Amino acid sequence: MLGEQTSDKMVGQRIRAARRARELNQEELSARLGIHRNSLVRYERGERGIDVELLVRIARELEVSLHWLVTGEGEMEQVPEVPESDRLPVRWIPVLGQVPAGFPHYTAEVILEYLPVPAPTARHPQTFALIVHGDSMQPRLADGDRVIVCPDPSPPNRAIVVVLVDGETTIKELKITQHGEKIVHILVPANHDYPPHVLGEDDRIIGRVVAVQKMLE
Repeated sequence: MLGEQTSDKMVGQRIRAARRARELNQEELSARLGIHRNSLVRYERGERGIDVELLVRIARELEVSLHWLVTGEGEMEQVPEVPESDRLPVRWIPVLGQVPAGFPHYTAEVILEYLPVPAPTARHPQTFALIVHGDSMQPRLADGDRVIVCPDPSPPNRAIVVVLVDGETTIKELKITQHGEKIVHILVPANHDYPPHVLGEDDRIIGRVVAVQKMLE
């Protein structure tokens, strides 16, 4: 909890610094963001976590680097925009180490970095990336790969899915079968050293993998 409060406070300090650098007062910035001034005051004081979508809007309004705003690393100034005629359709999505239990609601503390992906790959506004841990999906997915995940609680059969099992994040192939009148969802690892897992009532499908960024050795 202390770590989260410290992170919120540092993000808030950077918002305040960027706002002042743009010669905006709190009323002006909150009006641009469409939020109450009191909310902005709490954000700047680090008294309240900020969700991802609002962080993106703040960075855009203040014309600062989103990476700097979240982490404090690199330059504050946003890289100059490329002329629209030369732009590639790209979206920056958050990279998570684990899926928080409250997904799709989470704050900056769970974000490791941001990843640019083709806009058609990230059509869903809550598309995110996840780092693969372990070897249960080898050879299809290796430890350290980044998977692009589209939120989808009802993915099709044979989709690669991200699931919360007992509060832990897992990535597996989904096999949907029918036993009599009952439909059974089974998580199947690509690595046969690991057993399949039948989804229980408390397990939660977060989304399906739509793309993979492989890590080259």
